[in-house]
Amino acid sequence: MFAAAVLSAAASLTGCSTADKAAEHAGAASAEKPLLSKAEANKTIDAYQKANNQANAKRSASLMAKAEGGAVLAMDQAYFTQIPALKKSDVARNLAPFVYVNRTFYIPPASSKANWFLVRTQGAHLTHGKPGKLWSKDIRFLVFKRSGDGWRMVVARDFEGSEVAKVPHIALDKAGLMKVADPDTNIGKTAPSQLPNLVTDLWVTGGHNTPLTATSARRIGSSWYNERNDNLDDHAWVDFKKTAPHAGDVFAANTADGGALVLSDSAVDETFLAKDLQSYINLGDSDKPFVEHTPDAHMTKVVRHYVQTELGIISAAGKPAVYSIGTQLTKVDATPTPDV
Repeated sequence: MFAAAVLSAAASLTGCSTADKAAEHAGAASAEKPLLSKAEANKTIDAYQKANNQANAKRSASLMAKAEGGAVLAMDQAYFTQIPALKKSDVARNLAPFVYVNRTFYIPPASSKANWFLVRTQGAHLTHGKPGKLWSKDIRFLVFKRSGDGWRMVVARDFEGSEVAKVPHIALDKAGLMKVADPDTNIGKTAPSQLPNLVTDLWVTGGHNTPLTATSARRIGSSWYNERNDNLDDHAWVDFKKTAPHAGDVFAANTADGGALVLSDSAVDETFLAKDLQSYINLGDSDKPFVEHTPDAHMTKVVRHYVQTELGIISAAGKPAVYSIGTQLTKVDATPTPDV
């Protein structure tokens, strides 16, 4: 409305021709409109921070649901469940008040039908109500997805350490709006929607023959598989299986070099099974809060359910890479031995 009012005033002062005015109106009509303004996006981040800090202070899953959604909400609510079994110093550090600074917004055009926007930012401590020292030089990308009653943050993952140099430039259209990539359209031979499966494959097979570029996140993911039998003393089997993701979201933005930045969620199950009647499994301390009955019993079978979020890049040539994977235990199914 503001742009239209300015055009109208200019026309009355300069005496533009009917053709000129028609051209101006046509240009205004064809201009891309953003999904939301940057001012609205800033307010969204501010509201998110406030609600998140309140939820962390009260260890409240219901309050967190006002700030987050999707897989990241499931992960944080599960973390609240685990708190009694975790070191108090670690919990205090993880749930300390924070603020996001150095924000850059990537907002899609409304015509794209996308229901999300992207933020590049850095985290800082909140000190006396104001931004304090940065957590680190890491770069974080946040995805905010529109829900029925507002916006929820649904993925937050980082480029860390030396891999900050891999942060891509997001492709923008002539209006400065983010170019959304279709998750199911191949770039080279790889579609952005393939990233979750490539990540879970690290757990299921150790990434045998994976096309993923060698990164620290890839190495860590593979280590779960490669070290799965450590400390079992030949008394139990253990394996990982891909399972249905909590949300199944894939958010992809075109990069300036012709590739795509991808943020998504995935899930895996880890199953322990005692090998014989003389063998059993003990739950770890961080598992026990998820088991309501007999958490201290000897178990014949234990299934750990993990929810994950990941950040990666598909290069212009179609080469995939994952740079950050967040993994959180969200549920434990445990079967006691028959004598319990």
